[in-house]
Amino acid sequence: MNITSSVTQNEQSTKSFGPTMQFARTLLRANVRNVKALAVTLGLPLFMLFTIWVPSLAGDEESLEMMQLLFPAIILLSVIMPGLTQTTRLTRWREQHIFQRLALTPVPLANLVVGVSLTQIVIGVAQGILLLLFGIFLVGLEMSWLHVLLVLGAMILAGATFIAFGSMIAAFSRNPDIAGYVFFFSIMPMTFLASFPPDMMPDTLNAITPWLPTSMALELIGPLFLTNQLGDGALLAAVGLVLYTTLFTETARRAHSL
Repeated sequence: MNITSSVTQNEQSTKSFGPTMQFARTLLRANVRNVKALAVTLGLPLFMLFTIWVPSLAGDEESLEMMQLLFPAIILLSVIMPGLTQTTRLTRWREQHIFQRLALTPVPLANLVVGVSLTQIVIGVAQGILLLLFGIFLVGLEMSWLHVLLVLGAMILAGATFIAFGSMIAAFSRNPDIAGYVFFFSIMPMTFLASFPPDMMPDTLNAITPWLPTSMALELIGPLFLTNQLGDGALLAAVGLVLYTTLFTETARRAHSL
């Protein structure tokens, strides 16, 4: 009986894969057509990078140090923001009873949430490409094709983690504004902790900071941008992000299935 049930579930998952991808493509087309929102989403990290890049043109040591400190932090912020969009969108759908209509389709609701996540990941990839182009042509980063692929892979993995985190928050919230605040005020402290040098932080926080998903994302992405190579803790950071993504996704899936 258990074997039969398992086979049935696998068949249902396979059959729902096509509709899930079609749902993701439809959402992606809708996002592309919303030119103003797309321009803000893609342009904000570029604008922030531009504001710290211009002072560094003076060539003084302080400006260059500021560039090295803030460049990875802004990259990290760019992979976090799709998670906020995911949070508010799913919560708004619940508030507008869209989930009740989607539940009438033959595709499991959790699969449709995955489709929404895939849309955000694609937008994150586009954002990552723009940031790479900025770094290569304006900042002067020298990156091989292998390193470009590594950067994009790292950004996809980190973005998937925070999108899954946003999905988990949305699964337990009924108000999009409150869900957005919960995401923002839980992620921002972790972002600041991950961005500050260890010598500026007390030992108690330094013992906790490496285990945060923001620190793992920064450990994975930062060295690729600044030194054109993976950091010593890249493998542990990648494994940690995969575990976080799995935890957040499974929690969100179970909550959305209730």
